[in-house]
Amino acid sequence: MERTDKYPRLVTLAASVLVVAVLYFAKAVLIPFALAMLVSFLLAPLVLRLQHWRLSRVMAVVVAVLLVFVASSAIGWLAAGQVRDVTTSLAEYRHNIHGKLATLRGALATPVETAMKSVNDLGADFAAVPEPATAAAPIQTVRIAEPVRGPIQILSDAAGPTVDILMTAAMVLLFAFVMLLRREDLSDRFIRIVGPGQILVTTRALEEASNKVSSYLWRLLILNGLHGLAIGIGLTLIGVPNAILWGLLSAILRFIPYVGPWIAAAFPVLASLAASPGWSQPMLTIAMFATLELISNNLLEPWIYGAGTGISPLAILVSTLFWTWLWGPVGLVLSTPLTVCLVVMGKYVPQLQFLHLLFGDGPGLSPPSRLYQRLIAGDEDEAWLVLRSEMEHRTLHDVYDAVVLPALSMAEQDRQRGALDEVAEARIEETMKLLLDEAGDLRAGADASPDSTPVPVREDALRVLCLPARGTADALAANMLRQVLERDGAHVEVSSIAELSGETLDVLASHRVDIVCISAVPPSTFMHVRYLCKRIAGRFPKLPIIAGIWTLELEPQELADRLPILAGVRVAKSLSEARTQVRQMSDSVRLQRDA
Repeated sequence: MERTDKYPRLVTLAASVLVVAVLYFAKAVLIPFALAMLVSFLLAPLVLRLQHWRLSRVMAVVVAVLLVFVASSAIGWLAAGQVRDVTTSLAEYRHNIHGKLATLRGALATPVETAMKSVNDLGADFAAVPEPATAAAPIQTVRIAEPVRGPIQILSDAAGPTVDILMTAAMVLLFAFVMLLRREDLSDRFIRIVGPGQILVTTRALEEASNKVSSYLWRLLILNGLHGLAIGIGLTLIGVPNAILWGLLSAILRFIPYVGPWIAAAFPVLASLAASPGWSQPMLTIAMFATLELISNNLLEPWIYGAGTGISPLAILVSTLFWTWLWGPVGLVLSTPLTVCLVVMGKYVPQLQFLHLLFGDGPGLSPPSRLYQRLIAGDEDEAWLVLRSEMEHRTLHDVYDAVVLPALSMAEQDRQRGALDEVAEARIEETMKLLLDEAGDLRAGADASPDSTPVPVREDALRVLCLPARGTADALAANMLRQVLERDGAHVEVSSIAELSGETLDVLASHRVDIVCISAVPPSTFMHVRYLCKRIAGRFPKLPIIAGIWTLELEPQELADRLPILAGVRVAKSLSEARTQVRQMSDSVRLQRDA
């Protein structure tokens, strides 16, 4: 146990290497199992639908597996007939093939022959004087005689790959049948092994992985089926022979990421080159494939896939390379579903969280962390883009509460432990002021709610004084509160952090102030907040005070111990909460002021 705590990364690395080794050396067993799991994910919605139609679990599973068997057998029979037709037609296409090769040879022969002649001439110029020929040793002819193979051996070699494929398909269907039949039992056993004390988390992980993979497979099946149908119809209209075969091949090969569509397009293009005497049919075939790929990639895939698989494009590429290296062509087909399962498990299992962070389609950093990183880097434009993107679907005070104030709190933490130098502090302060000015001009962004419309300041408007507790971060937060309250029609002033508490009290005595808001960004000490509250309450006991301790995450009792609540002092943990409190006190403050 001590070794695990001391070397957690080494243990994780060793476990990862062991898992990869098991996946590689046990692929003969794991590949049929993984394919069966894929088939079970694909058939699970169909089995549930059949059960809703009053079929028992056994009958629903039998019907679903039989449908797969019949469909795959029909497709295989149809494809075999088309392949036989192609092989018998090759002799008829020999004349067209020779004609196109002659045309290409004529177009390429002249420059190639000229280049070869130049090379030969240069070689002759630099050639050395030949030495006199010596008597050559007699040449002995060696003939390698292959053993005679019998008809049974020839038939075995030819039928071997077919038998292996059929055996694998039978194992896959058998595994899928058992998985569908014992789905709940297998789920219970998996939960017992993986998370006996975390039934809720493991159940949610299994449910999300099953839903995402099933949805992805069905959408992929629909998309590839539509694509294959369009290819078959298009090739038939163009006149390419065996259009049904190329349509089926295109639908099947599109299950292979990246390279599948290219391979699927190569066969009908070669067939059109062989079958047609001219060049118009191959050009039309190429144009059709290019058009359909553009439509599929830009229109159909975003529409059919919707929210997607939950993994990033880079993760799809990396997983494709990894699983192809591990399991070959089968890994190429299984790469996306297996990666979806791993990413979902990383979302719920803490030990696998790095998989969700690396391969998930969510942002690598939270919006406050992204904003703070841009502030540290001094990238004003990128920092504004982070803020602007959040303001497109949130109100101004929500963006300040959820993004800007947490980023300021991160900066304050780094400043207090000495991680930020004076140059970085000044850069962050200057950039933040620019961002707040831009946000103030933009106001609430895309928020169009009625209460977000600015209210003009009137003569009898509520007067609020915002006091920074101590530092620059407190002053920036006070300016955010000023922008938020001014949208409600309040007259707000922000006191300078350079003023002493005595000067602040003089300002309160000489100016009409209805409410005082003290602004503090944790981990700023509570001592300054308590001091200001006591001084103000001691001299102006009837003046309402709001102690804004932004992004505060303390329990009520702990807050009461660290900041004793005085008479008339309220605590706000966010700008939205402070805004609500000001609105609630506005009527009573006006009545008291008029009296």
